[in-house]
Amino acid sequence: MRCVALCCLCAGVAGFSAAPRALVARAARLPAPAMAAVTVASFDGAATGEEEVLLKVAKSGGYVVHRKVVAEQANMRLGTACTKTRGEVRGGGRKPYKQKGTGNARRGSTRSPLIVGGGQVFGPKPKSYTIRMNKKEKRLAISTALMGAAPRMTLVADLESNFGAAKTQVMRGFLERIGSDTSGKESTLIITKERHENTYLSARNIPYLNLLPLDNLNARDILKAKKVIVSSSAMDTLRERYGA
Repeated sequence: MRCVALCCLCAGVAGFSAAPRALVARAARLPAPAMAAVTVASFDGAATGEEEVLLKVAKSGGYVVHRKVVAEQANMRLGTACTKTRGEVRGGGRKPYKQKGTGNARRGSTRSPLIVGGGQVFGPKPKSYTIRMNKKEKRLAISTALMGAAPRMTLVADLESNFGAAKTQVMRGFLERIGSDTSGKESTLIITKERHENTYLSARNIPYLNLLPLDNLNARDILKAKKVIVSSSAMDTLRERYGA
């Protein structure tokens, strides 16, 4: 009788512990979210409506985006740190003093790691920190990050054409009208289709503003930005490249 009761109790505990796992697996199989409504604004800052945006979203979005951010940060490392071992430090060929009779510990070189001026033990050597990702996985991470940034995203039509000259004051005024934080506490990301000289020169002196063409788009800057501004031409290319 005790054995039967014990088996029933174990089966109940196993069923209770398996329930959260089933919920996690079910959540992982949920369909991709629906279209996101993104505000469309003019260069004057006035809202002109909303536009539906639908890009590809990974089922395990957090995992894919995390891998992309880790790869981006790792690939930024140069890996050029280098130290010299006792065999690479110049000098040290002569025995500093005789083996016996001095009362000191025996030494055969003045470049021992135990002496100031000696070599480094287990010091860094040049190496590559590169992390490779599949091309499809990279694109999926970018599109997932963009869809996650949809609630704080604003579309602006013909953004580049409004910068006929390099004027930082014009860019700052545009950011104020569009609702970006100009106090420097929160960062703003502007995504353009390609590099526009006057737009780039107008934005480079604003420390909290990051201007990126599509060729340099990355997940790290998308996640970091509190406000994402996308030009209409860039959004058309994003739909072609990452559209669901």
